[in-house]
Amino acid sequence: MGKADYFYNNIKNSINKNISTRSGLTLSKPLHVSIQPNLRCNARCLMCDCWRERNDYIDSNTFINALKQLKDLNKRGFFVQISGGEPLIYQGIYDIFSFCAKNNIICKISTNGIALTDKNCDKIIASGLKYLSVSIDSHIPEIHDKLRGVENTLEKAVKGIEYLAKNGNLTLGISSVLMSENISSFDKSINYFLTLPIHRLLIQPIRIWIEDLPTERWHEYKYWINDHKTLKNIINFLIDKKRIDNRILNSERDIQDWYTYFINPNLLVSKQLKKCHIGYEKISISYKGDVTLGCSYFGNIGNINESSIKDLWYSPKAKKIRKRMMNCKVPCTSNCYKELTFREKAAKAKVLIKSGLFDT
Repeated sequence: MGKADYFYNNIKNSINKNISTRSGLTLSKPLHVSIQPNLRCNARCLMCDCWRERNDYIDSNTFINALKQLKDLNKRGFFVQISGGEPLIYQGIYDIFSFCAKNNIICKISTNGIALTDKNCDKIIASGLKYLSVSIDSHIPEIHDKLRGVENTLEKAVKGIEYLAKNGNLTLGISSVLMSENISSFDKSINYFLTLPIHRLLIQPIRIWIEDLPTERWHEYKYWINDHKTLKNIINFLIDKKRIDNRILNSERDIQDWYTYFINPNLLVSKQLKKCHIGYEKISISYKGDVTLGCSYFGNIGNINESSIKDLWYSPKAKKIRKRMMNCKVPCTSNCYKELTFREKAAKAKVLIKSGLFDT
């Protein structure tokens, strides 16, 4: 009943979250949990340098203990997103999958797909994991493999998806980043992705990870999209495509906002009419155990090696950070500020139900 519990708990939490954001109280729970078990990676992506890390700092039992605390705190089902680095090379990752499966915790992993060998796919299937997303940025090997810094990355990722679709019972997805390197062929990439046996496709515009670069200079970032004509064409293509294939999870409004984002990210702030509420519904746990309220921009609220999840969630420091987050003015392409319309909620729910996320 984990997925049904999650669905019910989301409705209840949404009400409590709205009360909390108005009153300053913390009545809601962290139903969305992001875990980064490691920073190590088997890729050499040009957009980040996390692969330079050589060590893992926390064992799987520590993360499992944190999940036990979250289960006690939430009572009903919640959602765990596991990312990295590359989580499939983390020792003990299958133990985390199995714990979630046995305790009716919805668990999703994001992977670059390099480690999706037949052997590892069999381990994934045996662990009970039901939700897996692969990061693929182009259907052209020369582009995708260049971005990942490792040869044959695209081939391994696609083979992994096909193997899991044939032999397992997973909800499969692709996550793709739109940037200057792939925009000229992005329409063809999307058409290709949708021929694969996936249930959903999520597209993200490239984000700036260099914190000391002011938004006025984001256009100088080498992967930033400054070809506005091609960008407009891709946006129109994606909106048309979504209308005939609802596996594209982004809302039309999200896609339309990308034009503003790349033209002038500061203008996106003026569209952020809703205050950021992510601090009332999400926590993230880093590879060193640091806990943030879903967004690392405002700093952490503590560490799982020193305090319980419950104490951190209700701590005075968390309350102060939530207040700061409510006044955030950082250009952001996430949905923290947006109140989805009924139509958008229905469209998103349709994809998730069809993909098996809310099966009971």
